[in-house]
Order: sequence, then C-alpha cells, then structure tokens
Amino acid sequence: MKEQTMAVQRMQEYIDTHLSEEITLKDLAEASQFSPWHSYRLFRDYLGMTPTEYVRRLRLSRSAIQLKKGKTKVIDVAARPIP
Repeated sequence: MKEQTMAVQRMQEYIDTHLSEEITLKDLAEASQFSPWHSYRLFRDYLGMTPTEYVRRLRLSRSAIQLKKGKTKVIDVAARPIP
C-alpha cells in the first residue's frame, strides 16, 4: 500500500515539475514505476480524478493565482499555449 501512495506522489511531483509541457500517461507511468494502465488506475483511485483532470485543475489554479496577484493580464493567461 505504501508503494502505491509513493507512486501517486511521484506522479504528482512529475506533473508539478513539467506542468508547462505536454504530459503523457507514459511519462506518468515512468515516474510511478508502474504500467500505464496501473498508474492511471492508482492516480484515479487515490485522488478521485484522472491525471488529465488533475493537470487541468492545477493549470487553472496556477493561472487564477497569477491573476489574483495582479502580475499577469487575463489576455496573457488566455493566450498561453496549452501543451
């Protein structure tokens, strides 16, 4: 059980580090050291959302924080390319 929790944490760390890049299930599987199918299932079971949903929410949250701080214009956030 602990190894599975650590695998999910490794996937979250990978996502956090590579958030501005395209993140594939293969990338997450390598980070978790499990198969792509098993990595996906672990992520979904432990966090209650798919890796894609997690990435989307994290990107939106980070953009919202930047907007709230006033450091970025809405147009700049909206025009950012999405990998």
